[in-house]
Amino acid sequence: MILTIDELGKRRGGKLVLAGVRCTVDAGEAVGVVGPNGAGKSTLLAIVAGVLARDRGRVELEGHRAGSLEAQRRLGYVPEAADPPGHLTGDEVVALVAAVKRATLDPADRASLRLDEVAALRVDRMSLGQRRRTCLAAALVGAPRLLVLDEPTNGLDADGTETLLALLQARLASGAAVLVASHDAAFLDRLPARRLELAPKMPTAGS
Repeated sequence: MILTIDELGKRRGGKLVLAGVRCTVDAGEAVGVVGPNGAGKSTLLAIVAGVLARDRGRVELEGHRAGSLEAQRRLGYVPEAADPPGHLTGDEVVALVAAVKRATLDPADRASLRLDEVAALRVDRMSLGQRRRTCLAAALVGAPRLLVLDEPTNGLDADGTETLLALLQARLASGAAVLVASHDAAFLDRLPARRLELAPKMPTAGS
């Protein structure tokens, strides 16, 4: 099992966002996290990626606690509002992640994402689609066992979406796993991804 989520709970700003979430993601499997705005999709992904701490429950990547160094080495994460420092170039964003992970980006992934087009371009001069491709390239450094992607098709044109699908399908075929939050049902169907549906939590007394 690559990812295990068990009885996950989280409050933010005194509000219950996640309660009792359970899910497993096996090798070669994609899970699409779906639900309306405010259901906690981005919060769930951020906890899996180790960016947010959970309040209760268990989240493990191949037996390692989410947020630990061993877990971080096993995942690639692209949040919805991924925004690297504006002064960095595309190559510098990837190189920074490569230095932290002590790993490299597969040349085939670099070519698929057309990273050469933005290699010398500063992030603050990139289009939204170019930034998304750069961040995805950084997430693929080290061939992670789990890709955690929040609304990955935002800002991508049709060709970019096709490239993304091909990359993710190749990852799944190689035995990696994908956890993705998306409002794009057609994208999830084509991946294909099993659904994990989240619903907004009702306010509780004292919240």
